[in-house]
Amino acid sequence: MHYSSRRLLSLFLPAFFLFLFQRGNAQQWQRANAALTEQMTALCVSGDTLFAAGVNRLYYTPDGGLTWSATAVIFPELDYIIAVKHIKNRIYVATVADGVYSSADGGGSWQADNAGLSGLGALDISSLAVRGDSLYAGTYGAKVFVKKISANSAWTPYDAGLPWYNVESVTNIDGQLFAGSGANATLSRQSGPDHTWTETAFANFNGSSNAFLGVTRQGNVLLGAGTLGLYRSTDQGTNWTHYNPGTGILASARFVVDGQRVIANLAKPVGTSFLKYTDDQGLTWQDFTPAAPNGIGYDIVLYKGQLYSARMDGLWRVALTTPTNEPLEFQATLGQNVPNPFTGSTTIPFALTQKSKVELAVFDARGALVKTVWRGEKEAGSHTLTLETGDLPIGTYIYRLTTDFGTTSKQMVVAR
Repeated sequence: MHYSSRRLLSLFLPAFFLFLFQRGNAQQWQRANAALTEQMTALCVSGDTLFAAGVNRLYYTPDGGLTWSATAVIFPELDYIIAVKHIKNRIYVATVADGVYSSADGGGSWQADNAGLSGLGALDISSLAVRGDSLYAGTYGAKVFVKKISANSAWTPYDAGLPWYNVESVTNIDGQLFAGSGANATLSRQSGPDHTWTETAFANFNGSSNAFLGVTRQGNVLLGAGTLGLYRSTDQGTNWTHYNPGTGILASARFVVDGQRVIANLAKPVGTSFLKYTDDQGLTWQDFTPAAPNGIGYDIVLYKGQLYSARMDGLWRVALTTPTNEPLEFQATLGQNVPNPFTGSTTIPFALTQKSKVELAVFDARGALVKTVWRGEKEAGSHTLTLETGDLPIGTYIYRLTTDFGTTSKQMVVAR
């Protein structure tokens, strides 16, 4: 069959413009549905279905967002839906001030599910977590409760060894529970078969309130958030290093893992939130682009290759085009010395994505070696080294980090 060049062009152009349209919109935020404009506060993906919590009911789609349906009203005067779980054909909805509601018929009807939730603050739910056949609820004031999912049993306290009554978050990471208990820069962990929680510091407590807000895993690294920033652990949560994302005080954190990329929704106590991402297991964090719509975002999930954001003005989504199967590039990151300019001494931060030989050296403005600060081997993670001024004259110097991955350098200024 013979086609003229004009005929070929007429066949090609529509497909070409469709391609351009899809590419142009691949990284733009769009409303998930024009009708979903009420406040959305919590998200849950179960199989092929996405659930989104509105003011007093859930909305759900089983087909990638092509069609949406609504459940029955859960309770007309719900204060705030904080979490949603869909397990073994039952939907659980956790609320602030009204406890837990559940539905065994896909949201056609709802029942209060608060039997056993007793004590001051027991109905103020902060989070839900699932481990095996158990559902766990963190509370603002009554620690943690657990129930059997298959039997939909009554709640029972699950707080042996838990030191604080306010629990900001409960998360299951590979069978280990993490609870953000209290605000003294500690978290509590619990692994079976023992049922006792163990308290661990995730930061130095300096008198400022610092609660553990949540955690996720990327490879062999745990990434968490607290009131005062982001944290990273390479030893299953025993030791943590801090990263300041520049957000100020935080009230909640939600994470999404997309291959080698981790995206964090960080919300402040009032008025705004931030989307950040890391491609190097939390050594550094960047602003997510395109920027999310204005207003506060409460939760994020990954669903059918798109990032969904539950926000004050509805449900939004953006296509993710980040490669998910590329191996993590080994690298070293050198930070700016603090303070700078400095007298006496200064701290030089750097981070490694893999164990490496390390040499930190200082050079004068002409490039002549002045001092070798440190030479040796460092594990993967964040590190700091201290440079003492000694008899260095006033002036500008170059400090250079040499590792197995290459060389990087920055300027610093010695003052008097």
